[in-house]
Amino acid sequence: MTTTTRTDREVTDFERQVIARSADVPVLVDLWAAWCGPCRFLGPIVEKLADAADGRWELVKVDVEANPDLATRFQVRGIPALKLFHKGEVIAELSGALPEPQLFAWIEAHLPTPGCERLNEARSLLDEGRDAAARRLLEAVLSEEPDRDEARLLLARTIVFEDPGKAMKLLEHHAHIAGADALLVLSDVLTRDPATLPEGPARELVVQGMQALQRHDIDGALDGLIAAVMRDKAYAEELARRTFVALFQHLGAAHPLTRAHRRRFDMALY
Repeated sequence: MTTTTRTDREVTDFERQVIARSADVPVLVDLWAAWCGPCRFLGPIVEKLADAADGRWELVKVDVEANPDLATRFQVRGIPALKLFHKGEVIAELSGALPEPQLFAWIEAHLPTPGCERLNEARSLLDEGRDAAARRLLEAVLSEEPDRDEARLLLARTIVFEDPGKAMKLLEHHAHIAGADALLVLSDVLTRDPATLPEGPARELVVQGMQALQRHDIDGALDGLIAAVMRDKAYAEELARRTFVALFQHLGAAHPLTRAHRRRFDMALY
């Protein structure tokens, strides 16, 4: 195999070589400088991987000393830096040098696939409030790419109130996914029989909160859970507090119910 030199891949027209070209094939941009030791380590590795990629992705080198405008444009704070472009946008980025096996794994994990395209479409559908259409797309993505964590999390978020048992099944072996812990708590509360709760001073208040949540009365659930925290925060392994926090994480900080109840919850805790 003929090894392509750094000069052969050096950027001459970023808009053509990266932005326009990435509409047809992913383009990995390696931002480097001659004085950078880690860059000299990474350069031959990424070039070797590009040679072996057989056209699945292409490599463009950007000397940040010769192209400070590009370094500024893409907010490069340290080198070496890798940015993977697809359809004119950065879809993944990495700072620092990695050994060849880890770098290969990183590239393979971030190359766009048909599932990636459907995932982007599903996000747009969710933003538009078209949950049913998004759900169908997410289920299709997971049937073909079961290791795509974001699709798994988005699907669980979409169905947690409608089908908490399925949401729990989606995440029960994937608790490592950021955000999965909150959905697992909500799934547990939504499927739990209140009659199984232990006796205690906060029991009735927790039951009220659980039942409100199971009716999808989020406002009522938050009220009941705050009262339970005030009565006995430690009850049932802090079930009221954990459920309240999970609801906040699910709704997001900007949600009106989060803003309406957050101060009372903080006061109840302390």
